[in-house]
Amino acid sequence: MVSGKKIAAAVSVTALVAGLSYMAYFDYKRRNDRQFRRKLRRDRKKVEKTATKISSPSIAEISDLAMELLGKVASEPMPQSPEDKEQFFMAQVSKGEALSSSGASAYPEAACCFFQALKVYPNPVELVMIYQKTTPDAVFKLVMAMMAQEVKQKQARYFDVFPPRDSNVRIKDKSKMEGKTKYKHSEDGVKSDVVVPNRALFATKGVEQGEVVYEEESVVSALLPCAQNGKFCYHCLRAVAEEKAETESTEDVEEKVEETESTESTEDVEKKVEETEPVEETKKSSATFECEKCHDAVYCSEKCRQDAYDAYHQFLCPSSNKTAREFAELTQKSHELAPILIAKFFGTLVDREKKKEIARALGVSDKGDTDEYTTWEHLEIMRYLELIPTASDATALHKLGEVMSASVPGLNEFVTGERYTMLKGKLDYNAFTVHTEGVVPKETPETHVSDTMRDDHTKSAVGISMYLISSHIAHDCDPNVQIVFPDGTDKAAVKALKSIAADEELRISYVDPQQSVEERQKQLQALYRIKCACKKCEADLEAAKAEAAAAPAAEDKAETVEEKSAEAVKTIDPNDEGTPSFAAVAASPTPVSAVEDKAEVVEEPEASPLKTIDPSDEGTPSFAAVAASPSPVEAKAEEAEKPEAETDEEEYETEESSDNE
Repeated sequence: MVSGKKIAAAVSVTALVAGLSYMAYFDYKRRNDRQFRRKLRRDRKKVEKTATKISSPSIAEISDLAMELLGKVASEPMPQSPEDKEQFFMAQVSKGEALSSSGASAYPEAACCFFQALKVYPNPVELVMIYQKTTPDAVFKLVMAMMAQEVKQKQARYFDVFPPRDSNVRIKDKSKMEGKTKYKHSEDGVKSDVVVPNRALFATKGVEQGEVVYEEESVVSALLPCAQNGKFCYHCLRAVAEEKAETESTEDVEEKVEETESTESTEDVEKKVEETEPVEETKKSSATFECEKCHDAVYCSEKCRQDAYDAYHQFLCPSSNKTAREFAELTQKSHELAPILIAKFFGTLVDREKKKEIARALGVSDKGDTDEYTTWEHLEIMRYLELIPTASDATALHKLGEVMSASVPGLNEFVTGERYTMLKGKLDYNAFTVHTEGVVPKETPETHVSDTMRDDHTKSAVGISMYLISSHIAHDCDPNVQIVFPDGTDKAAVKALKSIAADEELRISYVDPQQSVEERQKQLQALYRIKCACKKCEADLEAAKAEAAAAPAAEDKAETVEEKSAEAVKTIDPNDEGTPSFAAVAASPTPVSAVEDKAEVVEEPEASPLKTIDPSDEGTPSFAAVAASPSPVEAKAEEAEKPEAETDEEEYETEESSDNE
């Protein structure tokens, strides 16, 4: 019987002979076959070229290579069950790590493995942060480039599936509809090939005035500092009801006293009356729920408390650790809600993706095609303001990383200063003010925040929130829809202010539309860099121009009247020889007729409009000036100083001589 050692030796010899034979064949082909040598050179150049691209690639080369790799992995089947996904993930990560250690030539294949593992991981954002810390920089750049190319491909079909069809709206590019293409310009004014879309939200069906077009939940929200008084839910912003403690009425107390008078002494009865004195006491509703650690965060339900804890409060609670307390104090001193909102956003982002993956695994997801997009991908579609990073932003970002590093690994590496500023710009451009029916304390210098919010000032502001669909609604000073909050929470409803036809654009007002056109345009330019040219602004500007043009004519007319009045008013000296006697004054025309004669000189229109007198106006006479003006007798005497004075003198002399006679 042949032993195992002999079999192993035979196999080894056979393998060695086969290896030597292949080496001999390879050497023979390399020496004698010209086509074989050319193929070897092409393969070698391809590997060297790939290695060169990986070691020192340009952005265009990385993008091209990423597109090529993305096409390669697109045809590979993906596992469906959770068990298969877990095995696939482990296999791809192990293979990618092995290829990464093989050198630059293996980086593209390693990137494909890591990218495939990313596709089946429950929390892609978290895995990206891990990749950034553990993989070679070139491999990580390739993975990110593949993700970017995939995002571009997904964006191409994004507006076909979002917003959902049951929302009755569609996002369209107005530039394409109007045949106008807008290009992005660099800082030095050079036009680039990047097309800037002008997206807006359009109705897909007719809506009558007063009807709700759609409703949507917020992505992230926060209470304003002035509303953080324990009367509003820290998660959904609902007003937390208060109830009065049960009290006994005076009649009930007296009845109890009468019942005990027969059995108890007078002293005992008086003591019981004092103990049962009716006292009204306000306490928190039994429906109020607090954070068990800080007791500052108040919630309207157990669900809100649990949802808030899972998403963000577990690491933002000031009583959880020293870092969280310092972060809360920093945001309070900065008078900004942006750091809190960004922290909540990342916590909510990770929590939503986890819950989304669980729903997929259980087969209970009902969002259809829109479910394939992460909250981050939705956010990338939104407009934003290009802000200049500040020192306070850097400090807030550093503290944010310290607070969330334990719960969200790799956040410091992922959220760079540039990404933080971009997120802040998106919040400034797209955030809405949440209104409430409840009473909110007035804002003070201590509770003031500098964050920009779309606010039409219809009701009291309780918080700030951001929405995926409503962020695409454009501004108009004469809006046809309005954001309302019928449930008293941060859940928004878009209500029609006018009848809206199908394919008509939805428009809201970012500022108070009741302000003057100058104030509206000033705020829009300062806050949103919008130069509004809506019909209302055009009409208001035309009216302002007409009013400004009419103002000088009115001023000239007023000056003419004042000059004529000044010429007519003169002081009469009784010692003047030409001053008429009392008899002559009595014989002169009555004050009424004098006024009528004066009216002929001024020639005012019969039905001149009334003017409002402003006490602060410099042209308005003061009370002292009116008191110092000539009396009616002096006004009558002024007629004596007209050119007809000589005739009056003759009449005066004639009357005087007749009196002497």
